[in-house]
Amino acid sequence: MERIMDKAELRKYLLEKRNSLSREEVLSASESIIREIDALIKKNKSIVLLGFMPLGNEIDLRALYKKILAGYYKENFDIDIILGLPRVCGKEMRFFKIDSLDNLEKSKFGIMEPRLNSEEIIAKNAHVMVPLIGLDKDKRRLGFGGGFYDKYFGKHKDNKLYGLVYDFQMNIDFEVNEYDIAMDHIFMAKVG
Repeated sequence: MERIMDKAELRKYLLEKRNSLSREEVLSASESIIREIDALIKKNKSIVLLGFMPLGNEIDLRALYKKILAGYYKENFDIDIILGLPRVCGKEMRFFKIDSLDNLEKSKFGIMEPRLNSEEIIAKNAHVMVPLIGLDKDKRRLGFGGGFYDKYFGKHKDNKLYGLVYDFQMNIDFEVNEYDIAMDHIFMAKVG
């Protein structure tokens, strides 16, 4: 019987695979996922969209954020959008409203985050774009191991969680614990 890799081994393997992607592959995959999020936005008259800033070769949504912040959806479709990004505050993660990508600062993890003086968003009925390293067949998320997303969305349950993945991050076998949250939807991009 094939041995299931533990989470640390899996993270290392999947991160090496993700890190080996070219910038062109990352941008092409990101564009295909942005098209799916664009369609999601256009189905709503108002929407709270919670995203993340990319680290390494994660799916990069900055082109979408720029469209939102420039007023594209408001001007062309009369859609009200609140855009939020996460910030780690001590041992927990919180989301803050974003009005400009220029008003972010680098965290100790190397991730660009909202400043503390930004307006906090308590996620409720939000559409949340979730970064991850892998997903099992039940859409449960393998994250970086800090538990920030699992803890936050374990408490704030009335949200739609979208896992943003490359095709090789799907259907990964790992030992799930009760904290590993499941995604409601998957936006997947093929690479290679």
